Amino acid sequence: MNIQNKFSKAVLMFVPAILWIPVAALLSFEGVWMTPVAPRHDHKAFIDYAKQAVSDSLKGNGVVVLLENGKVVERHYQTASSDVASVDGDTLFPAASMSKFIAALSIHTLVQQQRIELDDPVENYITRWSLPPSNFDHDQVTIARLLSHTGGLTDGLGFGDYSQDESLPSLVESLNNPRSSAGEKKIVVGIAPGSEFQYSGGSYLLLELLLEDVTGESYAAWVKHNVFTPRGMARTNFDFIQSDENSTPFYDAMGQQTAAFQYASSAATAMNTSANDLVALLQSIITEPQLIEALSTPMASVMGAPIWGPGAMLYAPLADGQFVIGHDGSNDPAINTSIRINPVSGDGYIALVSGHQTLASEIGFEWVLWQSGKPDFIYSDRAINSSLLPIIVGSVGWVILLIVYFTVTKRRTPK
Repeated sequence: MNIQNKFSKAVLMFVPAILWIPVAALLSFEGVWMTPVAPRHDHKAFIDYAKQAVSDSLKGNGVVVLLENGKVVERHYQTASSDVASVDGDTLFPAASMSKFIAALSIHTLVQQQRIELDDPVENYITRWSLPPSNFDHDQVTIARLLSHTGGLTDGLGFGDYSQDESLPSLVESLNNPRSSAGEKKIVVGIAPGSEFQYSGGSYLLLELLLEDVTGESYAAWVKHNVFTPRGMARTNFDFIQSDENSTPFYDAMGQQTAAFQYASSAATAMNTSANDLVALLQSIITEPQLIEALSTPMASVMGAPIWGPGAMLYAPLADGQFVIGHDGSNDPAINTSIRINPVSGDGYIALVSGHQTLASEIGFEWVLWQSGKPDFIYSDRAINSSLLPIIVGSVGWVILLIVYFTVTKRRTPK
């Protein structure tokens, strides 16, 4: 055998080790290399994990609630040592971007009332503002695409904070000149609508305007009468949070109280809510399969994996084409919130946190893995990292087998 043939044979022998790398990485997104923090269906074990995670990581206020088949089975409250009032089920927390889930429910309610169609262009319904001229077809900027962050808007807007003493701008003023949490932003169509996912707070500011122009009412008033009250959400509102009794202070990640903020967009980020109200919300949604199906229609994907429907995050796939759905939120200085629903089992997860930037979402990640056996897309890096050890073990194991094979072969070869 000549040198070239020997080299080719050696390369071919290492092909399985090379191919194992992408295979192991792909298997990580199926949860193959990850172990849930609690046995399946053991809610007591999961809340014990959540309590420990909260105790270890949170210096502010927090709530975690678990639902099984639509019924609350576990609750945990934590109150910061500096807080004079104890956290309970009625304590209001800032919801941050979880507000967008309520905005989506409001838009779907307008659809049910036959006042709008999801596939219509948003500009068919708004009267006080128009999208700035662009190189793209604005008729393709549909309501459904705005709900799923696929409308072509490229603002990437996270809404900036307003102090208690500042006057909030009008919707039109915000659309023209939004205050961002990260640099100057413009609400424009910057890519072809429907072409890709780009998170857009501006999309929900535009949907807030749509609701007001269609109904002739303020967003807050209409949502209260058509979403909050019918779903038993007695305390949820869009007011400045410290104007309400039994509301959490704002804490930073070190557990220090900070000034509370107000926000320019009720639809995108200004909602305040309580654990009890979110329990009522999830319990109502669990009984509405048509609404769940509408929220779960895949519209946005990353690397081919569905991540967003028209208003809901699609955390992980379930049986029969369904998904774990819900919405997370985060804001300054250390606000983090999460609601998640398993429509197959009727189980639910609620977490409200003031004093940690990611804890509600981190526990939510473990809840999705526990419920579905698959990692959710928010922390896809954790899934990838779980494949590192199998990649190393598999590749090294194959190399060892090759070494053993060549050693044995060489010994058996006649001299």
